Amino acid sequence: MNIETKVCKKCGRELPVTKYKKIYGKNWATTCNDCVVAARMKTCYENGLKLYQLDESMWITRKYKKINQSQTLRKSASGIDHIARDEKFVRLLDYKDSWVSNYGRIIVKDQDNYVLAKGSYSKADKEMYYTLQRNVYIKGKKEWGYKKERVSAGSLVVKMFIVNYDMKSNTMIWHENNDRKDNYYKHLYPVTELQYGTIKDLYDKNGTVTEDQIMAIVNAVEYKAESWNPWYFRRSYEGIGYLGTGDVDCTSDSYIRWFNMIQRCYNRNVQRMKPYYKGKTVCEEWHNYQNFKIWYDEHFIPGSKVDLDKDLLCKKSNTYGPETCVFITHFLNTVFEDRGMKTKIAKTDDGKFTVSVTILNKKVDLGTFESEEGAKKGLIDGKIQYINDLAEKCKGKVPDCVYDGMKNWNVAAAS
Repeated sequence: MNIETKVCKKCGRELPVTKYKKIYGKNWATTCNDCVVAARMKTCYENGLKLYQLDESMWITRKYKKINQSQTLRKSASGIDHIARDEKFVRLLDYKDSWVSNYGRIIVKDQDNYVLAKGSYSKADKEMYYTLQRNVYIKGKKEWGYKKERVSAGSLVVKMFIVNYDMKSNTMIWHENNDRKDNYYKHLYPVTELQYGTIKDLYDKNGTVTEDQIMAIVNAVEYKAESWNPWYFRRSYEGIGYLGTGDVDCTSDSYIRWFNMIQRCYNRNVQRMKPYYKGKTVCEEWHNYQNFKIWYDEHFIPGSKVDLDKDLLCKKSNTYGPETCVFITHFLNTVFEDRGMKTKIAKTDDGKFTVSVTILNKKVDLGTFESEEGAKKGLIDGKIQYINDLAEKCKGKVPDCVYDGMKNWNVAAAS
């Protein structure tokens, strides 16, 4: 079969005509699709570079995450002494009963006891590694279970304590003074491979490198990742969000969820129609769609019908982020939303009080009580029992952090 071809006037390649676009549905373009895309990307890069040089909001700044106290493990609970006054252990949501400190130490819960995990240094990269039980979805069983995973202390500290603006490109971690045994969060810098090499060269030359020098290298165009294009780091979504990459499918579920999340939190028209979104924010890492997609790909189960929830793990949370969000069914999301579970205490003809809750038009009776005070207490107790029963039904069908969040839900505080 003869395939019609055409020579591209730009690159000179002879290609099938299917590699060209038709103009007004009639004649084939003279430039192939690859060259058209390359020219567009070049123009975007050049325009983006002009903006990058003028707009400091596109530059990376040194920031640390705000820790939610409900996810910290206190010394009084663990019984493990801290090595410094500012040491904090924060729950690793994706791992079984594990907490990482801002110094790179790990606590795991073994039955009813808390113990320090034993790590080991890698001969290859000299980093400290721990072997933890990662909570994963097992497709064959259609349930959640565990898989052993070897993970570096530095990567966990960066993940939980440092704002990482470009997770895909920042594949390396620079330790202050090139001391890889030092995993204190203020001494770690997520960087690209080229940035890491440049910082190390400067350190080897001078015997030291300052934070200002590191951040100058991080923001210098010549040390950015090869795939970096400043055009896609413009805060073009509600003045906050940016794509972080040109490889985006705007019809994908991940993009639509990210776009809607940004709109809910920062679009005044949306908030005018839905005022309960006022005061809600998106964490800085998720301003970058590419960062959100990394989290999405790790946690979304294809084919599942779920909501992106930020209320279950951190009660009264106003921020969408990897430390606060989970995918749960719409029914569960409604249970834990402030406006989701509708409660009712009604006085009967014989002077007693009936208590019920309604979730998505499903009414659940919680009992009948002799007094209004008893009914109010019965409402709290009934909701606690209902949520506990619901948690047990969901066990193994949802991530451990969701199950734990349901079991630990403070009904009184949320009411």
